[in-house]
Amino acid sequence: MAKADPSAFVRHIQDELSDLGPVQIDRFFGGWAYAVGDKRFAVSIKDRLYFRVDQALKDALVAEGCQPFTYQKAGKTVVVHRFYEAPLDCLDDRDALLHWAGRAVAADDGELRA
Repeated sequence: MAKADPSAFVRHIQDELSDLGPVQIDRFFGGWAYAVGDKRFAVSIKDRLYFRVDQALKDALVAEGCQPFTYQKAGKTVVVHRFYEAPLDCLDDRDALLHWAGRAVAADDGELRA
């Protein structure tokens, strides 16, 4: 089975984030993960971008109206509090995207309160 190529959305986000350093993309479940060095800081699933968060970044994203990543399993909604969707307006604003992504790269990998 051939490996799927990244969508135009995934490549666009990778290009927009180039100021963070070399951004690698790799398959991640049904989507793509973004990493700088060995730090995975975001994922893209179904052309939606989610940042890996610590408590401070989670609080900031919630204040922007962002929601955690969710998926359906066995008829139930599973909520992944480690990843929150990027603010939609930052997808069209490179400076804002770099701001949020930079915060995700800097996020502490410690425990996250629910």
